[in-house]
Amino acid sequence: MDNGVRHRGVAPPAPRQEPEVAGVLSAPLRGFNTSNTLFAGVWLVFLAPAIIAVTADHAHAPGFLSAEAGVVLIFCVAYLFSIGSASYFPRGWSSRSRVAARWALLVLVALASIPVFGVWAVIFVPYLGALLAYLAPVRAALPAILATGTVVLAVVWRTSPADAPGTAIIAFGLPLLVLVLGVLTRRKEATTKLERDLDLARQREDIATDVHDLLGHTLTVINLKSEVARRAVDNDPEQAKHELAEIAQLSRQSLAEVRATVTRMRTPTLAGELEAARRALSTSGIAAHLPECAPTNHDALFSWALRELTTNVIRHSGARNCWVTLTPDTLTVADDGAGFTSTTADHAGGLAGLQSRLTEGALLITRELGRTTVTLSMGRP
Repeated sequence: MDNGVRHRGVAPPAPRQEPEVAGVLSAPLRGFNTSNTLFAGVWLVFLAPAIIAVTADHAHAPGFLSAEAGVVLIFCVAYLFSIGSASYFPRGWSSRSRVAARWALLVLVALASIPVFGVWAVIFVPYLGALLAYLAPVRAALPAILATGTVVLAVVWRTSPADAPGTAIIAFGLPLLVLVLGVLTRRKEATTKLERDLDLARQREDIATDVHDLLGHTLTVINLKSEVARRAVDNDPEQAKHELAEIAQLSRQSLAEVRATVTRMRTPTLAGELEAARRALSTSGIAAHLPECAPTNHDALFSWALRELTTNVIRHSGARNCWVTLTPDTLTVADDGAGFTSTTADHAGGLAGLQSRLTEGALLITRELGRTTVTLSMGRP
């Protein structure tokens, strides 16, 4: 019921919910990581030498090719599925249990290949190490790789001593190489993630500074104009209407500037900031002594600085006059108000934001003979 009118019709659709997955072995392909699987699958090409050698020796044995193809197919499927489903399957198991189950499965397949591949079955050992390198921490993977290699080498040494050197390379060298590559890859990924996080944090700080600079100035002017309009509403309605119209315009301008700043698309212009400073100072009853706009070597930075410094004059100084001087490499803003020092300036968020924009140059604050002077110098070497 809404205002006495009953709305009839089709009820709004319920929020979409993913079907629940019940059972440890249910939905084995839901959540499968294809990219990891493809990356791991590239290494399966190194089975080719063993397959070629074994095929050449036993090609004429009855049923051999079928047995060989079956072993290779089962191992490849088990290996790829183990990599792609490592994050979720079997469902409800801990990460350690999943890794152990996968490793045990591949060990069983490798052992089952011995009647077909003979000593060449050692070619499956590096993939056991690769599985651990992908899925297990180094402190667990390294002992397992060393233990597996030791067992394999001991068996080969007893059955075929001549093959022991090659077996040692395959059983120890390749798995350890994969483990090292895995560690380097993880560190690179962690470094990349940290760099992204730091870059995001810097962007947030920059946006916060920009929004402060934009809103701090505009809201100060709006507050002043609101006070002027309040005082004039009875005695000078036309003046009050004029001030309210400017407040509305400033509000729209401020909203547009904030939106543009958030999307990192707006840079203030020096001419626009000089005119804005003239209006703001005049509204607050401060005589503005401003130069004509002339190009400088740092227009964008000086625009932000002029906005922040004139806002500080309006807010904090109680001045009657404000002087702005521009040269190609310096901006100077002075006033005859109460002023502040470098120490108190450290606690001003706007000046802190301005200082953060300075990748070079200097911000100097002086107080003498009843005048506070802030000089932004970008002198060239």
